[in-house]
Amino acid sequence: MRETARILRKLLADGEMSIADTELLADYRKPEVRAELDIWGEEMGFTLIEMRGKIYLAPNVDSDLLAVSIRDVRESESRTDRMIDAFLQCYIIMTILWMFYGGKNINPKRTVFLQVKDIVDSLGERFENALSVGAAADLENNYEINFRQIAAHWNAMQVDDPANPLRRKTKKAVILSACRFLEREKLLYILDEGREIRPTDRLDDLMIGYYLDIRRIEEIHELFDMMGVCDAEAK
Repeated sequence: MRETARILRKLLADGEMSIADTELLADYRKPEVRAELDIWGEEMGFTLIEMRGKIYLAPNVDSDLLAVSIRDVRESESRTDRMIDAFLQCYIIMTILWMFYGGKNINPKRTVFLQVKDIVDSLGERFENALSVGAAADLENNYEINFRQIAAHWNAMQVDDPANPLRRKTKKAVILSACRFLEREKLLYILDEGREIRPTDRLDDLMIGYYLDIRRIEEIHELFDMMGVCDAEAK
């Protein structure tokens, strides 16, 4: 039990364990320890993923204890942010993930980096497309999300404010806020003074090795289709 507790503490603290953690890895290979970890996973809502010499703790989407909530996103930058800001952040994160991993071939990764200006352009197109095909009404009916209000909130923002680069409510600023949230989760690198982002190995492993597994890829594509995140190139 103590061996299991040490491994669980490491995974909950860091989200991962590598082959450099030789003692913990040796304990992890013991059948009795794996059985206990599986029980903890069932109770706490996580799955253990082994990829490229690392073991990751991946929270289940419906985990009450470990999954990221809308409240976590809302409070990630400021406790004064409104719910509409949190929903916009979530949509931005979905779009970023789609732009990185929206391919439908064996390797779904589409690019190794993104420019923030390209994310601004892509979001504008996706909001326009989602509203024009009536996806907003479906979202509002199924999830009680006022998608038209979110789109209007986005459209009312300036792209940037050169006179006040620290201004929080511009399109580039809110995108960078979403990127910083992913950076804190060790999923992104923000480079070139905030003009470029790249995925970490951790994000690659989790997306390609687990979240975009063939068993759940169709479900994820359907969700992204409905959210107006997909584009014609990926279909």
